[in-house]
Amino acid sequence: MNSFKDIAYTILKEAGKPLHSKEVTKIALDRGWLKTAGKTPEATMNAQLVVDINSKKEKSRFVKTSPSIFGLNENIVVPEKVEVKKAEKIWTISKDVSTKQKGDIAEARIAELITLYGDTTLSCYKPISDDEGIDLIVKEKGSLRTMYIQVKSRFGDNPDEIFTATTKASGVVDNYSTAVIFCYFDTEEGDLWDYLWFVPAPDLIKLGNKLDGGRLLGFVAGRQKKESNKWDNYLIDKRDLANQIIAQMKRF
Repeated sequence: MNSFKDIAYTILKEAGKPLHSKEVTKIALDRGWLKTAGKTPEATMNAQLVVDINSKKEKSRFVKTSPSIFGLNENIVVPEKVEVKKAEKIWTISKDVSTKQKGDIAEARIAELITLYGDTTLSCYKPISDDEGIDLIVKEKGSLRTMYIQVKSRFGDNPDEIFTATTKASGVVDNYSTAVIFCYFDTEEGDLWDYLWFVPAPDLIKLGNKLDGGRLLGFVAGRQKKESNKWDNYLIDKRDLANQIIAQMKRF
């Protein structure tokens, strides 16, 4: 499937000037480059460009010239031509996938990220017993440092959807050896969103919304960065997860 960012890059390069994200999306749809099961592809386009700029900063291929209007970063040279092919099919996940299966899929993807980008220093596995609040155990090779990870996932294709989740307060240990990962599985792309929230347990206890008489901790965040969002500091590129875990291990 063509990525929204590659499509935007090709269209903006042809235009030779900044365009509104709605105009970029319309051109892509008219040319058959973009097919989506989502109801708001222009919102997806806008969100992906905003997140790319916020996360990569001066290394992003894009610049934001005014609200929802984007151009190309003249300081970035793309060596290879980005080829955009006509989209042929919209892929959707099976409706028969259960909530537990979705959770298992998300946990497996998180484990893969830790293994792939852990620079061989981390080993990751699921606990033998079904311990409440622990989905993954991460060990640093050559030391006794261990992190206990809880994974909270949501599946969907709407970039404007607010990510909400709750976890039992009793399952969150007030210790930096424990963390909760909140991740969004993009059903349109068939993979985890490029970014996720990595929240150490003490920070979740401190900042999480206290629900049901304090028995639950609530997490609410948008997928577009906003300075007013208290969880923005925990939003990271998914490929940087292993580095974040290694840095976290040095705190205990």
